[in-house]
Formats: sequence, structure tokens, C-alpha cells
Amino acid sequence: MKIRTTQFGELEMPENRIITFEKGIPGFEEYKEYVLLPADEQGESPFFFLQSIEMEEVSFFLVDPFSFFKDYDVKLEEKMLERLAIEEPTDVIVLTTVSVTGEMKDATTNLKGPIIINNVKKLGMQVVLNNKTYQIKQPLFQTAEARQV
Repeated sequence: MKIRTTQFGELEMPENRIITFEKGIPGFEEYKEYVLLPADEQGESPFFFLQSIEMEEVSFFLVDPFSFFKDYDVKLEEKMLERLAIEEPTDVIVLTTVSVTGEMKDATTNLKGPIIINNVKKLGMQVVLNNKTYQIKQPLFQTAEARQV
């Protein structure tokens, strides 16, 4: 299937790559279908784009939080596991949204509200973690000594 994107032009995408967010993403509830695109062609970067296939302008910049925060711990409630039809931990991809307002060195990520994707069933949702130490605007690039996560 062909999808049009503002950022990447027209892309040919197999239908089995479509991830369904049954309730959408907060603030974008009307858009339910997305594809996950690696930020680099080799697939070695921890960065991704979550591109809507319904609205070409809607794309989220994401990161693998474990690449920056080794102690990041995501505990999902049983109802979340059921909603996403998660059977094995290896089925899950955890990503967090990245905000860049200015230079990349000042980027922040939302550790409080990760995007959880069942990569087998192609279901996704953004969840809010019940962990008071995680921030919505956690600096992404900082010295290891300064990390409080």
C-alpha cells in the first residue's frame, strides 16, 4: 500500500506493518493507523518515526528509552496487557516521544507516557506509568551522573 507523508514523501508499505491504536494517541484520537519507520536506513539508530497513514502531516519522533536510560522500568497493568493482547515480553516494543524545540542537544523525552506496541499483533497505545520519578520532559542528553532515572 502507498502512503503519503509530509516528511518522507510517498512510501510503499506492506499492510502487515500497520499498527492500530484503537483509541488513537492522546490529542490525535481520530487517527488510528500508523507505521513505525526507523530514523536511519541501517536500522541502527535508537530513533524512529511513528507515521500516521491517515493524515500525512501527523508523525511522532520517538526513541528507544532504554538506549539512554538503562534503569527505565515499564510495568504494565494486567488490563493494559489484555488490551494490547500481549502474550510474551518479547512481543513488546517500548518507545517514548521526543520533543525538540531548538537544538537536538536540548531534546526531551516523555518517560511518564511511553508508547507500547505489540509488534506481533500490531496493536499500540500510549500509557501513563504510575511512577512519580519519571518526567514528561526528561532531558534526553545529559551526563550519566546527572541522570535521576
